[in-house]
Amino acid sequence: ITGDEYGPAQRSHILSADFTYDLMPWLSVGGKYGMRYGQVRERLLDGDRESFSEWYSSSAHLGIIRADLHVVRNWDALFEGRVMHMPEAKTTDYGALVAVYRHVGDNFKIGAGYNFGSFSDDLRDLTLDDKGVFLNIIGKF
Repeated sequence: ITGDEYGPAQRSHILSADFTYDLMPWLSVGGKYGMRYGQVRERLLDGDRESFSEWYSSSAHLGIIRADLHVVRNWDALFEGRVMHMPEAKTTDYGALVAVYRHVGDNFKIGAGYNFGSFSDDLRDLTLDDKGVFLNIIGKF
């Protein structure tokens, strides 16, 4: 999943729910909960021979709260607070995300932002190296 030739192998079930509510014409609030239940195993190198460790449990819980401010006609600002809990690793990570979006027509918007946390909302991602600038393109109906 990491794209590394010798990265971990993963088999998982992922379930997530996301909601947004228009509190006022200029403010939408929302949240997301995601859960990953699965197993991971490491790839091992012994000289030129590749082998695998045994499968072990790997689960994660993701919680996000979000506020979208509709600043001016075609511009939005997004603020998120995030938490990722991984029981088997006995870790809980916190993060925040900010972004600015520009609407292009009624069905498209493009934005850029910064992720202050080390994790993404993609529960398949095991790398924990997602801190930094991002570009996001969204199509909507």
